[in-house]
Formats: sequence, C-alpha cells, structure tokens
Amino acid sequence: MIGILGGTFDPIHNGHLHLATEALSRLELEQVQLMPCALPVHRDQPHATAQQRCAMIELALSGQAGLVLNTLEIERDGPSYMIDSLREIHARGDVKIALLLGTDAFNGFAGWKHPRQILELAHLVVCIRPGAEPDRGLYPDRRVASPRELSRLTAGAILLLEIGAIDCSSSEVRAALEGGDIPRRCLPPAVADYIETHHLYRRPGD
Repeated sequence: MIGILGGTFDPIHNGHLHLATEALSRLELEQVQLMPCALPVHRDQPHATAQQRCAMIELALSGQAGLVLNTLEIERDGPSYMIDSLREIHARGDVKIALLLGTDAFNGFAGWKHPRQILELAHLVVCIRPGAEPDRGLYPDRRVASPRELSRLTAGAILLLEIGAIDCSSSEVRAALEGGDIPRRCLPPAVADYIETHHLYRRPGD
C-alpha cells in the first residue's frame, strides 16, 4: 500500500514531512508520494510556481527514505481533482492507496468531487493533530480501528490516526517570509536556502 499526500506545498515545511514520515512508519506503507496540485479547487492559488514548489519538495525529500515526489497533477495541469488523480494512479498499475488527509480536509470531504467514488479507489487516513476534531458523523460505518484492519481491505475504509503536532503551517511560514523573516525552525535547511536565494514570498517591492 502506498500513501498519497496532496496539497499545494506552498512551501513544503516540517509539518508536511512529519505527517508523511509518521504515516509511512505507522501504516507500514511502501512509500508516501507527495503530490502537489496544479490548480487547487478548495483553497487559494499558490504563490510559488509549480516548478518552484516541485523544486522545494525535491530538496526536502533528499535523503528521506520512502518519501517521493509525484508530479501527476502538475503534468496534467488544470483544476486538480483527487478523483482524477486516483483513477490515473490505478490505470498505471494495481495498487492499494491510503489517501492522507488533515482534519480540515476530511471535514470538508463531502464537498469534494465524487467523494464516494474516491472511497472506491482509496482508503482515507485522517491525520489528527492535538486540538483538532474530525467530524465523527462522516461515514461512521467505514471506520476501522487500526492500521492492520486497514491493510486487510482493498479500499473504502477510514482510519483516524493521531499524530504529534509540529507547530508549523504554510500560511504562517508565508506570513513570516512576507515580513522578511525566514522561519528556519519550520523549514528543511535546503528549502529555507532555496527560498532565500530565489527571494520567494516577499512583498512586491521588497
């Protein structure tokens, strides 16, 4: 089984890496693929270009065993719908998929394009940070209690996975960068250096 972690990664930060490595280890996944979207449907458009975001992901994943970049949505371009991506992944080979979601994404899952068809193609793993509360009324009949139960099924199960918090978010990182600070505690060193070198996320005129 592979994990898919989608998002804008604008920029990728240590919180993303913590979530991916926790899922990789605790779910005993073959790998976790970080899949940046081209044009997000449910959030603001990225500040960095697709090329810059992919470059930062590659830098962040250097030396991270089991974590890889998946450019499927960038190559497809246009609005990035997860159902289309999952269909394409399955078309490339027989694979079991654990779709990794944060709590907010899971709570809005019913508003995604074809959510029930997504559940025919993948499991959902809801990565819960302290203080976050998933919608307990969303697909309660699909819940499983452990990674072992998840691995026994082909698709359609939902596992709530509590993970330790890394107090970093892309919006907070961007806000610091816009103010002229580089929040290195939240960024892999190579990503911080890339942002500094390319003057990313600065206010116009700075």
